[in-house]
Amino acid sequence: MNTDSYKEGATIPLAALTAAVSLFRNLRLPTPWNPATTPTPFLVYGASSAVGSYAIKLARNSKIHPIIAVAGKGTQHVESMLDKTKGDVVLDYRSGSDQVVSQIREHLKSGDYGAVKHGLDPGIGEPAQKILTEIVDSDGVINLVLPSSFDVAPIARTLTSVGIVHNQENGAYGADGSDLGLVTCRWFTRALQAWTFNGHPFEVRAKGLEGVEQALQDLKDGKQSASKYVFRIAETPGLEG
Repeated sequence: MNTDSYKEGATIPLAALTAAVSLFRNLRLPTPWNPATTPTPFLVYGASSAVGSYAIKLARNSKIHPIIAVAGKGTQHVESMLDKTKGDVVLDYRSGSDQVVSQIREHLKSGDYGAVKHGLDPGIGEPAQKILTEIVDSDGVINLVLPSSFDVAPIARTLTSVGIVHNQENGAYGADGSDLGLVTCRWFTRALQAWTFNGHPFEVRAKGLEGVEQALQDLKDGKQSASKYVFRIAETPGLEG
């Protein structure tokens, strides 16, 4: 394995397992090892984020379509993951929530895809509320990845914390998910070997851990989209050993 492979691999565990908990535990969607056999519309707001992107990759491996993705600056990245022949589409939230809701409804109608029963906010928060609650059917479910926690009533709401795969929350956000984590990680290995799954785009930041503060500021300032920051601890100035 080359060094770039290790860097790409570093982007996978936290975000991809979060997506797996969201899809397979909380949304009860089909898994890659028991894929969907009928159209299953799936709405993802914040699709270019790491968790959103991995949700799309897992959904595609689970034959979940059409995927209705909502993104912004990372739209091009999201397009590269979708299969338009199966009704997948990405829409730009910057056109306004009302416009996006209208576009989604038109797309669903034109393809006769049926109602959207599953929606995901991978941690974006309040900006996702309107589109998710107006598109997901009243008897569907919306999953929010913490720290998102807004109201979606009367639609059912579930909350995702990846810590359940390590059984860390004592049931606060769901029963022990260590078996799901184990099976999913085994599947990651197989899918990576088969080239049906890959990591998230990344940028290596200089100065190891010393570069974390500036990277966080860059994220806050909106300078990064559709990419993760990777830090090489050994490059931290003054680090011994």
